[in-house]
Amino acid sequence: MPQPNIKLYILISGIIVVFLVIFFSLSLIKRTNTTTNEVPTSEPTPTTFETKENVPTSEPTPTIEIGAFTGGLYATLPPEVAQLTKQKQDLRSKVPLTLSTFSIDFDYGEDKFVVTLNEPKDQARTEFENWRNSNYPALPLGEFIMK
Repeated sequence: MPQPNIKLYILISGIIVVFLVIFFSLSLIKRTNTTTNEVPTSEPTPTTFETKENVPTSEPTPTIEIGAFTGGLYATLPPEVAQLTKQKQDLRSKVPLTLSTFSIDFDYGEDKFVVTLNEPKDQARTEFENWRNSNYPALPLGEFIMK
C-alpha cells in the first residue's frame, strides 16, 4: 500500500489558505472603499417633514406612548375594582406573611392567597377575618384559600 505524500497535503492546504486570505482581504478592501468614496452633499437631508392637511384645530393630535397599544393605559376602573387591585397588589408584595395564628402565601396558578391556619383553627380563622377586615377590607373571602 503506497504511503500518502504528506508534503503534497501541506502544499495544497497552504494554497487554499493563501486563496482564502486574499479573498477576504479583497472583500474587506472593497467594502471600505465603497464607504469612503461617498461624496458629501451640500444640502442637508430632511429628518422630518410637514404635511399640510385640513385638520380641525379644535381636536388635538393624539400622542402615542410606548406600551399604550392595548388601551389599558387610558381605561378607568370603578373605585371598587381599583381598591381591590391595589390591596391585592399590596398584600402580594408582603407574602409570605407569617403571623402568630396564621400564615399567608400566594398561589400564582390559581391567583389566590393561601391561608394556613394554626391550631386552634376556629380562633385562628376569627383572628384572620378580623385582620383581613381591618387591613384589607376590599379583598373578599373568595380571594383566599383556607388550609
